[in-house]
Amino acid sequence: MKPRERVGSAKTSDGTELELFEHDGHHEIVAAKRALMSSRQHNSEEELAQHVCEGLEPGALVLIGGLGLGFTLRTALDLLPEGGKAIQVELLDAVVEWNLGPAGGHSGDPLKDSRVKLIRGDVNKVLQRYGGALNALMLDIDNGPAPMVDRQNQALYGRAGIRLVRDALRPGGRVAYWCSNEEPEFATALAKGGFEVTKHRSYARPRRKGTRHQIIVGRKV
Repeated sequence: MKPRERVGSAKTSDGTELELFEHDGHHEIVAAKRALMSSRQHNSEEELAQHVCEGLEPGALVLIGGLGLGFTLRTALDLLPEGGKAIQVELLDAVVEWNLGPAGGHSGDPLKDSRVKLIRGDVNKVLQRYGGALNALMLDIDNGPAPMVDRQNQALYGRAGIRLVRDALRPGGRVAYWCSNEEPEFATALAKGGFEVTKHRSYARPRRKGTRHQIIVGRKV
């Protein structure tokens, strides 16, 4: 059996260690010794994009917060209509470099697509630049409302964060949040913040296999 090899590492602003591992041609990102994402299991990251990017109008502008291993961005690009553009926001330089290097091939190197604008920074600050401009928004930041990687990410899921998301979307625009667990309190807060909310079970692998996650979708009303 081939050994599991660490091929990269980085630290978040609060000191959490992120590591990139390679094993038998696949890659995995680990935070504080706990697996975050893997190139072997990415069905839920793809479904995150499917819930809000299907049926978009020509020229649609979408934004993805959190790059991971690029599978959400890849799916969004596959679903973009004619003239559509995607903005990918990622806070950690190391994650960007991993996707431009050894891990990018798993999702077809979406960062190299000419329709993508890459912004390295905090998605909270980036959203302020796009008031009322976005047709769809996908947020895979940390593990959802209960952060595992960086405690500062929790602000995105509070009332101010929900208001920021709503302000960034066009009328009828949709946002999808990836959550590692069911988050009923957050879904309620999203509804109170001016969204029509639906909740979807999602699995790490197709055909309802692997770890179960939740995708919370809000349509701006």
